Amino acid sequence: MHLAGHYHNVYNRGFNRERIFANDGNYVFLLRRAKSFLADYPLSVIAYCLMPNHYHFLLRPDADGTLSRSIQGLFNGHAQPFNKQQGRSVGLRTKP
Repeated sequence: MHLAGHYHNVYNRGFNRERIFANDGNYVFLLRRAKSFLADYPLSVIAYCLMPNHYHFLLRPDADGTLSRSIQGLFNGHAQPFNKQQGRSVGLRTKP
């Protein structure tokens, strides 16, 4: 459980360290989405760092149990459009 007032480093890296931001518009899209989406949750964004193949967000939930729901919605909302833009399949990958 993510308790109110505690800090959490939320991060994600692209599969096989592939890029998750292909251009400046991808960075802007995520930041705009974060600003509007996270406004609906009792959550403070303390800091963030976006790099071509991964990102970090330092977050502090202001109410118990809100962190997982908020970040799942936010970051799925970035990954799905990005994968579509890049022509990536979102199915499970298996080893040959």
